[in-house]
Amino acid sequence: MENISRIKEKCVGCKSCEQSCPKHCISMVENKEGFWYPSVDEESCIECKACLKKCPVENMEFHRNEPYKVWAWRNKNDVDIMRSASGGAADSAAKTMLQMGGVVYGAAYDEQLAVSHIEVTDEAEREKLQSSKYVQSDPKDSYAKVKQRLSEGKTVLFTGTPCQIAGLYAFLGGNPENLYTVDLICHGVPSPKFFKKYLEYQNKQTAGRVIYFNFRSKDKRGWGTQYLLKTKTKTKTKTLSLDRYGKHFMDGDCYRESCYKCAYANTSRVGDLTVGDFWGIAKSHPSFNSPKGVSSVFVNTEKGQKLFEMMRVLAEVEEATLEEGMVKQHNLVQPSNRPVTRDTFYKSIDEPGFIENIKVGFQPKARLKSVLPNKLIQKIKSL
Repeated sequence: MENISRIKEKCVGCKSCEQSCPKHCISMVENKEGFWYPSVDEESCIECKACLKKCPVENMEFHRNEPYKVWAWRNKNDVDIMRSASGGAADSAAKTMLQMGGVVYGAAYDEQLAVSHIEVTDEAEREKLQSSKYVQSDPKDSYAKVKQRLSEGKTVLFTGTPCQIAGLYAFLGGNPENLYTVDLICHGVPSPKFFKKYLEYQNKQTAGRVIYFNFRSKDKRGWGTQYLLKTKTKTKTKTLSLDRYGKHFMDGDCYRESCYKCAYANTSRVGDLTVGDFWGIAKSHPSFNSPKGVSSVFVNTEKGQKLFEMMRVLAEVEEATLEEGMVKQHNLVQPSNRPVTRDTFYKSIDEPGFIENIKVGFQPKARLKSVLPNKLIQKIKSL
């Protein structure tokens, strides 16, 4: 039948089709790996093609723009920048929107540390959106909620991966004046099931229950790639590349299949702003570098420029070139490579000891880096 079922592995899991179907005959079902894919009740389907009209895979060219300004961004607020993955640009956008009386949508942990998109309307909730979550966020019914808020005359900011932003535009069927979007430079997303299994493993390791997890903690070594987890009685931190989950996130052999053919892994951006880590700042703008982190902000549209101007009071900024902002950001050039090991990575996910059997390897460079003083690492980077 002519409906969303023909998208198959190209599906990005945004759930636009589920929220768009007038007959409510589409449900998102978790496959064996733990990724969501649409399941259609073919008997109820009337082949109206609403699901295809609202699918980002079918509307890849909508709202695509090349960046015309690039900035290095450093949040002035010490608390906010330390809670952010890099320079706190996405958080500054959220803070600005809330100060305007608007509504913000972004990825957050729930009490079980499952990640989904939530609605934030006050400053107290904003902290939930800070820092990176390296797992696919469940959009749930956020698109329908955004549509409702826009119809009420609210100004809305939606942050997420490029495919989630594209899914929102496809769902809305246009670009409402009071909608602002921030897309994140994305490598790819592991499955929520993988992350859930990993947390269960950490519960065993710590002989407790993990109640806090941060993939990009700065508490011990400043800006970099170290995670931090907490139970009621213990705190644990480790370099991501030396961790059973983090290693495979960084290797890219656990991503959703569509990530390896991502239509948004280039400089043709779907968000009004694009934000990420400014990894090359130590060399291109050494005086602006900071152990607290620096974001790159790509201004892609007039609305993006308007939002940037409203935000910039919250930060120290320095103009950069596109080339400088793209250093070590290969997902602004092409999608992540699909390793051969992806074929078998999730094969035993339902078997006992799945996480315990994941290999990390010796990795002498990463281990050396994990014990060197951070100031020395920053000095080496600048050279």
